Amino acid sequence: MANETVREPARDVPVIADVDVLVCGGGPAGTSAAIAAARAGARTMLLERYGCLGGLATGGLVIVLPPLVRGEHQVIGGIGQETLELLLDAGDAEYRSGGNSSRFDPEGLKRLSDEMCLKAGVELRLHSWVVDIFGEHGRPEGAIVESKAGRQAIRAKMIVDCTGDGDIAVKAGAEFDLDDKMIGLPFRIGNIDLERWTEARNEGLGGEIHRQAHEAAGYESHFGLSPFPLNPGVAWGNNHMAPGDFLDPAVLTRMEVRGRRSAKIVLDVMRENMPGFENAWLIDTASQIGVRCTRRIRGLATMRYEEFLANRQFEDSVALGNDFRKPDVVFEIPLGSLIPEGPDGVLMAGRCVSGDAEAMEALREIHCCWTMGEAAGAAAAMAADRGCEPSELPVAELREKLTASGVVVDLPPEA
Repeated sequence: MANETVREPARDVPVIADVDVLVCGGGPAGTSAAIAAARAGARTMLLERYGCLGGLATGGLVIVLPPLVRGEHQVIGGIGQETLELLLDAGDAEYRSGGNSSRFDPEGLKRLSDEMCLKAGVELRLHSWVVDIFGEHGRPEGAIVESKAGRQAIRAKMIVDCTGDGDIAVKAGAEFDLDDKMIGLPFRIGNIDLERWTEARNEGLGGEIHRQAHEAAGYESHFGLSPFPLNPGVAWGNNHMAPGDFLDPAVLTRMEVRGRRSAKIVLDVMRENMPGFENAWLIDTASQIGVRCTRRIRGLATMRYEEFLANRQFEDSVALGNDFRKPDVVFEIPLGSLIPEGPDGVLMAGRCVSGDAEAMEALREIHCCWTMGEAAGAAAAMAADRGCEPSELPVAELREKLTASGVVVDLPPEA
């Protein structure tokens, strides 16, 4: 059966929209890209395959936000900082100062992402899966989407690939390198007696019981279970399962099933052994499995972690990022790393951008996705308005526009 094929008949696909900027993927990168493009005056549509925005930050229960500052210097500004402030104002985030990560409520970020997109004028289409692109002479002129309404086409002057896996760039002919980082399925446990759990941990019980849960669940690497400060009596579990080909739906299915089973095993071990968990129950597992990296698209520039450590500066820097593992490692993100080598009319943001494997460990995090998305969205809007390719943009003018929007584009002086 592996070599058997069928022929799909040719068909006419109705065009349902004609936009300046089409953003594919509604995670942190895509949401930020769409907002930035719309605020710049571009008619913008955002496509998302699930029923909510936020990607792994919401559906994936990745509810930890790395620091947006280093010391007294802002690193992630613009839409990222704005989003954090709005979450804090709504009581949907807990801010931790200095080099510490903040926590946020995924439901709060879902609602806020909706509101920010709609307020900016983004045309939002959920439950829509991008399955192909179309165009002549090798340049994408739009995308084909599949939904319960059938196949539909959307024309676009510019496409921003925020699919996470670089689906659009690859369909347009871009080359890539493939990673197989470990996958995870976060979960939440509720109805915990937090006071008794804290006492037990302070008495040294936590480590051994934690190891028992880790081993019983079969996690290959990291496993963490910590109180979630926004919801008293709730714990958040994060984990690393085996690496694999996470472009293969059969592999993804196997890991989803395994992740849910492992979460229940953790709950059972904690109920039996850890004070405070006697009446605990599993609230949920993530509705989106935590793929950390698959394709790294080859771009006009490639970010390398050794250059992050060397404080390399770029004339076309359009954002800063920092490594969540080492927040003092701050780096510039060049526009060229957001433009795939080969196809025109496409930008990208998120965990599919052009970087080496070590650089991607930092770039794939929420805060970096926000700022890459904002840069890519602003660049797409400018290119659509000028009728030029992203590689032909006046970088100085783009940097000025981003800076005016609060984005930090240059390393701080003492870096």
